[in-house]
Amino acid sequence: MGIALQISLFLASVSFVVLVVVLIPALLGLRKQFANAPRELAELKTDVKLLVHESRTLVQNVNKLTTQAQQQIDEVDQSFRVLRGWLDRADRLVHQAGDLIEGPIFTGARILNGLGTLLQPWLTKDGGASHKSSPTSKTRN
Repeated sequence: MGIALQISLFLASVSFVVLVVVLIPALLGLRKQFANAPRELAELKTDVKLLVHESRTLVQNVNKLTTQAQQQIDEVDQSFRVLRGWLDRADRLVHQAGDLIEGPIFTGARILNGLGTLLQPWLTKDGGASHKSSPTSKTRN
């Protein structure tokens, strides 16, 4: 049992040496990463502050653009209301002018129609011969 104990102690010591050889560089690398962590956090903090500042600037610009767009929409809406008022006034004016002109035109048309029916027998009484001949041809005969 002495040799088995020596072999197991030898394997245990070799395992311990391998463990130490592997763990020391790993722990040193981890220590370097932990040493760099505050510097990287400071850089990250600076980057985040810059992003926050740019985001606030972007939000302010969007708010300004929204306000300008709303003002322009309000101005266009006001222009449409004014234009609608003018169109309504023009429509009323056209209707009033039509009402004023329509009566005399219809009356004049009826008068002319009535005159036409009254004058029709005189114009066609002699077959329209007096209407066709010129005044110079009557003086020559």
